[in-house]
Amino acid sequence: MDPTITFTLRGKTFEKRADDFIKATKGLQPGRVKKYSTVVGGKRYPIRQVLSAVTKLPTIAITSQDAYRVLEKFGFPVDTEE
Repeated sequence: MDPTITFTLRGKTFEKRADDFIKATKGLQPGRVKKYSTVVGGKRYPIRQVLSAVTKLPTIAITSQDAYRVLEKFGFPVDTEE
């Protein structure tokens, strides 16, 4: 079982496991990747969409920097589209 990691985003504290990211994106249609992406459950997603799915915060409230930091904590590699 993967460890629970605590992180704070927009003043709210979340306790999640890597598995929560997989569950949150199951059945979710990937959005268009503009610059940063990661693979969850075999699909490539924009990093802000993944963090939005797991936190239930709107993507507009999440910066790419926040998403990058959190996803790397959970072991999801972030790729850059140039």
